[in-house]
Amino acid sequence: MKKAVIFDMDGVLINSEYFYFKRRMDFFDSLGIEPATRNFKDFVGLSDRMIWEKLVPNDFIKRKLLKEKYIKYREINKIEFKKVLNNSVEYVFMELKKREIKLAIASSSEKKEIFRMIKECELEKYIDFVISGEECIESKPNPDIYIKTIKALNILPKEALAIEDSLLGIQSAKAAGLEVAALYQKDYDLDQSQARYKIKDLKEIIELI
Repeated sequence: MKKAVIFDMDGVLINSEYFYFKRRMDFFDSLGIEPATRNFKDFVGLSDRMIWEKLVPNDFIKRKLLKEKYIKYREINKIEFKKVLNNSVEYVFMELKKREIKLAIASSSEKKEIFRMIKECELEKYIDFVISGEECIESKPNPDIYIKTIKALNILPKEALAIEDSLLGIQSAKAAGLEVAALYQKDYDLDQSQARYKIKDLKEIIELI
């Protein structure tokens, strides 16, 4: 039996990837600038740094200036987390806590955004630990974020189940020694072949622990 379940946020707890993608494209359109790629799948599962390297490669100064403008644009065009929360989250969190399973979020998103999601969706009472990719030297697929989470929860890697959707997230958890359940995305194809389990609904986690 597992002692903890560790969730990625974007694409797992919240259906946010398309919103973020469209917001970035709208930002570039508002400036009349063409990003290096408009391929949605190029951005799934990446950290903020990696996303901007995809959008504006080979030009650090331009990337830095655009990112600074985007931060202001993002504040005006915030995502409403309650609207994109996965419908199964509260039920699954409640059931896992009944079983005394520890819950953590290990996401590449900014920590302030993770906490805003938790607060807006009223999930504070369920969460035992939160970590952002900002707190790690390297982003997923590096295992650092999961290694730190396991240490904070005071458990062994084999005692935790990671819930991911992207290949980089799956690789990160596996490299840290965790079993991984990949949440199927009906709206876009992702390589989830390296995950131990594949689930279509978060409720299936209850049967896996």
